Amino acid sequence: MKSATKQIPLGLLHKTRDLPCCPNCPFTTWKRPEFTEQVVLANPRHAYMDSVLEDRVVFTCSLRGDAYVTKIENPSRALDAYLDRNTQFTGYCDFIQNRDSGRVPSILDYEDGTIDPSTDDEEFGYAIDKDGHHLAPQAVFGLLHAEELDNGWETSFKYERDIVNKHYPKNRPPVGGDPFDIGGVDYHRTRVVRQPGETLKEDTIYVLDAPDFTKAKSVVAFGVAPTLWMWRLYYGTNFDHQRVYSDDETAEFLRSAMSVEVVQTATSRKPYEGNNVTPGRDASIAVWATAEFGKPPIVVSTKNALGRYRSKQPALLNADAKNGIQYRRGGSVITGKSPLIILNGSPRPRNEEFQLWGALAGKSVRNPNQNQSFGETGDEIRRQFCESRVGKWATRFDCRNATVVLNTTAVPEWLQNNRLATHASPMNILSANARGRRAVARYIRDKGGNRVTMNDIQTQADVSENTARRARNSLIEQEWVAKHATKGRKPDEYSWVS
Repeated sequence: MKSATKQIPLGLLHKTRDLPCCPNCPFTTWKRPEFTEQVVLANPRHAYMDSVLEDRVVFTCSLRGDAYVTKIENPSRALDAYLDRNTQFTGYCDFIQNRDSGRVPSILDYEDGTIDPSTDDEEFGYAIDKDGHHLAPQAVFGLLHAEELDNGWETSFKYERDIVNKHYPKNRPPVGGDPFDIGGVDYHRTRVVRQPGETLKEDTIYVLDAPDFTKAKSVVAFGVAPTLWMWRLYYGTNFDHQRVYSDDETAEFLRSAMSVEVVQTATSRKPYEGNNVTPGRDASIAVWATAEFGKPPIVVSTKNALGRYRSKQPALLNADAKNGIQYRRGGSVITGKSPLIILNGSPRPRNEEFQLWGALAGKSVRNPNQNQSFGETGDEIRRQFCESRVGKWATRFDCRNATVVLNTTAVPEWLQNNRLATHASPMNILSANARGRRAVARYIRDKGGNRVTMNDIQTQADVSENTARRARNSLIEQEWVAKHATKGRKPDEYSWVS
């Protein structure tokens, strides 16, 4: 998948990625792979190959919508050659500025095949050659019939309601010839979106070119947090979504078969963008989790949060955590025996991604208001995006007896099931601003069970005598620290016991 996105031919996968292989692997040559099996586990781009889909059951690990969306960041370079050769326009800028002029292709140009925007494309990768981008016909057709949204974006997929409250496509006339039918363009599977730049040369074009999955007997995709709305959007079809497990059964499977322990520590979604990150609170949760479960955690959060930890709470990643992982790092699996995983905050798409998904659905997604709402469509995108990411990372481990600490409520229903999840309040033990107590806890913990004195604690943790005393008493009360008497005297040495 990554190779196709970076325009690396499938035949070069092994040379460029050093992938593990099996005998007679079809991806070691430039030839298209030939499958004889009835059931195919395929790369997402194989779906463009009719010979792979037809009369087969296709399995895929997940439905990757972005596998079929092509981003064109230099529309002049990608479309000029096609426009110059097939239309009366001289390049992209002239085309966009004069789409309402008499120079636009007529319905007859599509009818007699002078311009053919239909696609039967089985190519891998998206090359630009002397004739322009290979999706130029679809891009130009979509831009000719695009409608502007309230946020300034344009889309070729736009429904409205008529006077009897019936949905109809705004750019498909009921009489006089439908350009989509005549041009052989599937209205749902081929969609074009334009994101205006400060100048026309800085525009970005997106082309959704979804394969025709109806040619397969069925497509089976696995995902812990299905995003049905996005699936319907990207694939241009309604899926018969069948759950393998109900919410209760999923929770029971994780609890009984996998021995997963889930601990909820949050009371809000905690969207971690901008300054919304709480490094002090998250550091306290990491220290608490290490003490409670006896091992360093793997912290999963947003790129923004991990950067804030490095600047505001470096000990969180340098001393407390075993590893720091971004939510969006694809393909990673958490390995190791009985991992402890902390999911801090919830990710969300960039504003541009919100607006792209909305435009592909024919909806205008606004920037967030003071209540952090993106409107009905934007909020649904955020919910599905967040729950999908958090749900995947909450189960992305390869062994039993994992412990998952949720520092966000943006999780699927099954992950909140009371048969699986318990609740804890680490802030009652280590508050967000308990810098001194965290320092004392870290110092005693990192001594690895060796005994320390009060003088050691005060000087090595760099805290005042009062802070050292209060922290010691709190940690003893929490049973994280044991006290030891020497030579019959009162206890004057302390060690970590968790």
